[in-house]
Amino acid sequence: MTENVNRVFNTELKRLNLKRYDVAKELGISYPSLKAKIDNPDRFKLKELKRLAELGINLQLELYYDTKFIKEDV
Repeated sequence: MTENVNRVFNTELKRLNLKRYDVAKELGISYPSLKAKIDNPDRFKLKELKRLAELGINLQLELYYDTKFIKEDV
């Protein structure tokens, strides 16, 4: 799962022309914290997932969890 989330995250960053440091700053966390959360997506807080969605970043987490995320949820 981790490799897939990392791959999807990198693809999204390229698509949106963002850098990891930019995303970390937008989330209000350090770069190492962002890396740790990408390596273990269970560590993301709901507010961080909401902010990622606002930035247009879709980690496709519904592929790994039974719960379906819809725009209203995130």
